[in-house]
Amino acid sequence: MDVYLEGEELSLQHIVSICYLCFILLFIFFIRPSNSWHHTDISEIKPVHNYYLMVTLIATVMVAVLPMSLSPYWNGTIVNNIKKQEYRNGTLVDVIVYNADKQQYDRLGDALLNGHLYIDNGKIDPALENMENPYDAVLREKLGVAFNWDEAYYNHHYYMYFGPVPTLLLFIPFKLLTRTALLAYQATQVFAGMSIVGLFYLLYILAVHFFKKLPFSVYLVLSVAFSVLSIGYSIAAPALYCTAIVSAVCLMIWSIIFFIKGAWLAKDENISKIYLFVGGFLGALAFGCRPPVALANLLVLSVIAQIVKKQNAGHSDKTKKLVLLLLPYFFVGITLMLYNYARFDNAFEFGQSYQLTVTDQHQYGSFIERFNMKTIVLGCLSNFYAICPLSERFPFVWYNGTFISFPILLFSVKVLSKSISSFLKERGLNYFSILMFLIPFIITIFDSYWAPYLLERYRLDFYFLLCIASFIAIGALLEIVSEKKKKILLCSIILLSFAVFAIEFLFFCIPVDGSYTLFYPEVLDAIYKGLRFGL
Repeated sequence: MDVYLEGEELSLQHIVSICYLCFILLFIFFIRPSNSWHHTDISEIKPVHNYYLMVTLIATVMVAVLPMSLSPYWNGTIVNNIKKQEYRNGTLVDVIVYNADKQQYDRLGDALLNGHLYIDNGKIDPALENMENPYDAVLREKLGVAFNWDEAYYNHHYYMYFGPVPTLLLFIPFKLLTRTALLAYQATQVFAGMSIVGLFYLLYILAVHFFKKLPFSVYLVLSVAFSVLSIGYSIAAPALYCTAIVSAVCLMIWSIIFFIKGAWLAKDENISKIYLFVGGFLGALAFGCRPPVALANLLVLSVIAQIVKKQNAGHSDKTKKLVLLLLPYFFVGITLMLYNYARFDNAFEFGQSYQLTVTDQHQYGSFIERFNMKTIVLGCLSNFYAICPLSERFPFVWYNGTFISFPILLFSVKVLSKSISSFLKERGLNYFSILMFLIPFIITIFDSYWAPYLLERYRLDFYFLLCIASFIAIGALLEIVSEKKKKILLCSIILLSFAVFAIEFLFFCIPVDGSYTLFYPEVLDAIYKGLRFGL
């Protein structure tokens, strides 16, 4: 066994060394001024460039999606029960503290197919039912109550507090077609893959229609960097929590695509209406995945502004577009409210107040009651500017604030500048871009109030928005800067994009949240040695 492990470690070390060498060579290829792709505008690409684009897209999806299956905690290899040892009647026994089930989406699918909404199937510890306040985490532990971790408990039943949309879109259809359960991490893989495809396509249509001078090299590197950044944390911890987040991110990316096509690009009025309806429907569905991500639907305000100010459309057509755009929000909203009321007797309760977790969120109260400017300021500073000390062991880093970990996202601030704003105003993108930049701060405010702490995975709620805003700012800058400044800008963009790859790889190596390296810490030595080419 020792020989096998040594050989396995050596193999991993060699793989890391090879990948690292390829990374360095790719960086040299892209950063060199003589790269012909720097001088090929996105509007001038040829069929061969489309070939490189497709290969890059497929490679990005594979690299981002395949590692999600590595962790035994998230891939279902490890049993869900979290135990501790206690002496009972003089004998040391394993006592189940809580059940951390990653298959809540599948259980909800079974519940819906069986005609009910609760997911416990009658398996509830009587001690939990007898507690005066079952949401008191300290008391639950003191009494040794067995419970289901991060599930909503109400009126003697467990419910899933994550939104039901992923269950309806993937889990139930998969079970009906295959008669087997779809694992949560596999659903995340599907949503992550679709998010990457969507982001590549969104950035492409933005570049082709609004930033024709954008070099092909910049488009390619930014598409990969922003795709990885938008779903990065989910690569290491893919199931359940990130299933909710990435599914919402996926729906919002495709919603934005249809908004752009419907409000800005479509020439045919009937096609425009279809695009707007689909965009609204996908955006509304995001509320049934993860509401903080769905706050990106505030972008609808810029879509409405674009529809209203179009001069070549009549009043009747504008009205129909607005109705078709907003109608899905009404119907999906009513459906979700009925779903909430059927479970918690409250149309506005998604289940977070009844969540069995580390804090008693049942006592949180309303947003207005808990409003505190200090909480807002500290939340924003933490989410965007926090600096964490380096550790002594590989991978050395921890999750810093957004702009500290990923300086390339600072380009998003440029959408507020006078020169960029004027350029974007000419193309009807100024309100859209400003909202794209501001919404992450609004999401941070809500996350600050409704989460015990701000975690890296919560930043996935808005990373994709800052990525799109940064891409727009970069595209605009490359349109208006001089040739001399353009060369410096190109080098900076390539450097910062490759820094994203490096940082995301180091983040993947952090042993936390059930990640692969948490359960197999010995691989960190092999990886670190591989990065040093065996030295």
